[in-house]
Amino acid sequence: MTLLASKNGGSFPRARALSYVYGHPEQRELARDMPQFGGAMAHDTVPVEINGVLTPTPRELAGLLIYLESIQR
Repeated sequence: MTLLASKNGGSFPRARALSYVYGHPEQRELARDMPQFGGAMAHDTVPVEINGVLTPTPRELAGLLIYLESIQR
């Protein structure tokens, strides 16, 4: 997980990382057997910039995204 940015031309792939963790059902390569994160978590969102657009993102996932971005080499 520390080489995501280097494998993406030096830029941390925020949208891809969130899709991977959240499990994007429309993209087979991103599908995971992760638990559903809906429910109460969906009501506690914060704006996260994804490809230049502020996107409502569950607070826990936003925190995870910030952490993943911080450990990149």
